[in-house]
Order: sequence, then C-alpha cells, then structure tokens
Amino acid sequence: MQELFSTKPLPRPAWAERHGRLWTALLALGLLVCSIVLAVVLRNGSTYATGSWDDYSQQLVFGRMLQMQQDQSTPGGFMGVYTEDWGDSQNRYWYRDNAPMDPADFHSYTHQSGLQGTALGILNKVYSVFEDDGAARETLLYTTNAVLFYALTLTLCLALYRAAGALPALGWLAAALLAPGIQTGMKDLYWCLWVWLLPVLAGILLCAVTLRRGHTPAWTFVLVGLACLVRCMCGFEFVSTFLILAETPLVFCWATALLRRLPGRPWVLRMVGTGVAAVGGVLAALLVWLCQGFAFFGSWQESLDNLLGAAGSRISVSDGSVREGVTIPGVLYKYFVADATPALRLGSLSLSLGMLLALTLAAAAVVAAVLALLRRRQTLAGLAPMVLLWVLCVVAPASWLVLSKVHSDIHSHLIPVLFQYSAVPASLALLGVLVAALFRAVRSRP
Repeated sequence: MQELFSTKPLPRPAWAERHGRLWTALLALGLLVCSIVLAVVLRNGSTYATGSWDDYSQQLVFGRMLQMQQDQSTPGGFMGVYTEDWGDSQNRYWYRDNAPMDPADFHSYTHQSGLQGTALGILNKVYSVFEDDGAARETLLYTTNAVLFYALTLTLCLALYRAAGALPALGWLAAALLAPGIQTGMKDLYWCLWVWLLPVLAGILLCAVTLRRGHTPAWTFVLVGLACLVRCMCGFEFVSTFLILAETPLVFCWATALLRRLPGRPWVLRMVGTGVAAVGGVLAALLVWLCQGFAFFGSWQESLDNLLGAAGSRISVSDGSVREGVTIPGVLYKYFVADATPALRLGSLSLSLGMLLALTLAAAAVVAAVLALLRRRQTLAGLAPMVLLWVLCVVAPASWLVLSKVHSDIHSHLIPVLFQYSAVPASLALLGVLVAALFRAVRSRP
C-alpha cells in the first residue's frame, strides 16, 4: 500500500534535474510573485481595508521611524516615543506628516530590544528616497510585512506538501487567507507576524537538510538559534509558543521514522540539540537587551532590574499586583470555550477556535472509526505524525496561557491571533489529511 506520508520532490521538468540552482531560484521567484499578488489582491497593505490590530503598540514603531527619519539617535537604541503615553495615536500622524520633532520630546520604551523599529526605520529611509508622502510609505511598509508573511507561509506550505500531500498544504494556506486575525495582523509594524514563523521554518530546514544528507550539519542548529534571536528581539512575548513550534518538524520526522521502523533515537537527539539552540537564541537576545539597557541607563544593575521587571510582568511573577483572581484553568476556559472571536471567516460564516477544534476532533474520531472498520490499520497508524503536529500546534499557544496567565487575561486582543497562526492552520491541515486518508481507504477497498 502506498504510504500516506513520504518526503517527495516537487514536480519539475527534466531540465531542472540538470539545473538545480536555476530551478530553486525560479521556485523562490514564483513564491515571491505569489506573495505579492496575494498582498495586493487581498489589500493587506491598505491602512483601512483589512482593519488594524494593536495600534496602541504600533505607535512605538512610528515614533522610532520618525526619529530615524530625522537622523536623531537619542534617546538610546530602543524604540523612540515622544509623548508621556507610549501608545498615543498622535505618533502615527506625526510620522505621516513628516512632522519635525525635538529630540528632547522623545521618551524610550525599554521593555524590549526593538529590532523591528530599527529595521523598519532603515527601510523607511530607503522608501523615503523615492516617496516623500508618509501615508504612502506606511502602505509600502504594511505591504512589505504582508508579502514577507505570505512568502514564509507559502514556504511552510511547500514543506508540508512534500511531507504530507496537497490537501494539508492547501488547508494551511486557506487558514492564512481566512483567519481574520492573521489578515489584520500580518501588516502590523510592531508584532511583525512573519518573524513568528522563523523558528518553525528553521526547524523545517534542519529536517530537510538532515533527510537529504543523512546527517545534521552544525550550521542548521545555529540557524535555529538565530531565528529565535530575531524573533525575541522583536518581542519576548509568546516565547514558549515558538520554542515548541521549532520542535514540531522534528517530532513529525521522529513519528514518521518510527512508522517506517527506522531508528527514532537520532531524531530525539536532534530535538534536544534544537531545543538547546533555540534557548541559546533566547539567551542571546536577552544579552543584547541587557547591553542596550546598559547603554541607556549607564548601569548594569539598572539595566538588569529593568529587564527582570519587564520579563516578570509577562510571565506572571507578579500576579497579585497585576490582577487578582486570574487562574490558569480560567484563562484556558476563556479562550478555548468562552471566546467567540472568529478563528475562520468566509463571508457571513465563521467558526470560533472552540468550534474548529471540536470539529477537528469529531472528524478525527469518525475517520479513525471508519478506517478501523475497513481494517486499514496501516493507514490509521499513518495519521500519527500529523495528529502529533496538530497537538503541538494547539499546545504551543496554550503554553503561553499557562506561563503568562495574567498577561494573557489582560491582552485579550492578542491571544486569538496566537492560535490563528498555529492551531487554526494545523486544524485545517489535519482535516485535509483525514479526507485524503478516508478517500484512499475507500478507493482501495476490494
């Protein structure tokens, strides 16, 4: 019987076998073109068409970009803001109007490294060479973020196609197009959702190189660490989520190896190495943050106190002083059961996260029962890698609710997007695998 899961090459013409690098370049160009088309057609670069997400935090980036636009370097290397309220919406309009600012009006937000503010500040200066209008540059920056998110999502879908087939890959892509939080949030200049995908893509690359070469080069682990470093320098929130997701490709390969009666221990060791590399990237980002703080405060102790205070408020160290009565079961219930925020939307039809997860579980139970009745034990066992991937993609965002229950309870506008970038697409991907498995079982029935 044909295996349900197999690592197979992408269909390509005969000349591509002789010109592998050219084929890779053309494939990358195709992904980029598709990403641009999606961003333009779905109007993800528009300031208003798809709505906005967490504009309050985004003001920090506008402040930093305006600061860099005017060649001002003080205060510090953090995100520059210039009102007493760091989320003042006036910042965005000053950016759009290219308003001249006095450096003395800036106040630093020192609770993260602010890589995205600096990187987008440089890109904003590049765009300003040929576009003086601030509103037009804002649209260009939004479009850039959306294109990068689509490009990385399509890359992930390509890997999923090679590992599990067309239906799960299409399911993951459909989620990115139908999840309202993703459609709104992908352009956000503060959160930069595309960097959220870097750790899992680094894990996928590690697996792909290992399968192709038969061993895991050291540089792939370094790449995992760098991906986590970049992700953390754009915000340490949700750290447990992307650390878990970086491991999901290796867990998938481990489960597939066991199904094929291949040694699983090498994959377990690679999981450990990936975890060490990922945590190393987080620690490196913390060191960068500490050094930034020293440059700003002039004292290692003040920098450390600032770092620990910011981190402590996010991982529920100071629960009592932030919000009383918040419990882990209560926060889990809030988002898995009570929250009616649409996880998927198609026209007037929508599904909440709880409804989608219940539908996925019900479909898995039905397909498992049918395969058992048809005595397709191999096909049923072949579902295990994708089921494990789905479980991890649900557990990963839920882990943040456990680690940071108070932050999660307060920032209720952020959490649905966290599930929509992992649990929701994984659910549609698993549904695709279930449909494919059922179809094959019924078709091959004597």
